[in-house]
Amino acid sequence: MWFRFFDSMVPAGFPSPADDHQALRLDLNRLLLPHPDSSYLVRVMGESMSGGESGIRDGALLAVDCHLQAQHDDVVIAVVEGGFTVKRLLRRGDTWFLVPDNPSYPEVRIGGEFDMIDVWGVVTHVVTETRRGRLATRVRVS
Repeated sequence: MWFRFFDSMVPAGFPSPADDHQALRLDLNRLLLPHPDSSYLVRVMGESMSGGESGIRDGALLAVDCHLQAQHDDVVIAVVEGGFTVKRLLRRGDTWFLVPDNPSYPEVRIGGEFDMIDVWGVVTHVVTETRRGRLATRVRVS
């Protein structure tokens, strides 16, 4: 699906006079899911990533790319002891951690008490809504 894209920045502060801008075409599928055979969308449930730099909040859609190799400071989808979670992957010295953006939640040391951790993919984009409720009614599991 193609959308019109205006290649200009929209000020979040005080407005500035509008320039003449030519609309370009932007394919959101290519942008969000560049490796379609190894990518997926997932909806977030919970608050462990809210309030941080990732911009992930309850109900957001995440674009996840399994083709990418996870690196330090990536936000990832991981399986911890059989359950899925979204966390930031951090390396401190020789030790890796899954760290929530929300300090109210605990971090998980990889190789510590949780030995069975598998990173499924790297979160590349976050889609949130400003008008609550429409995403939940439009995205359904079939």
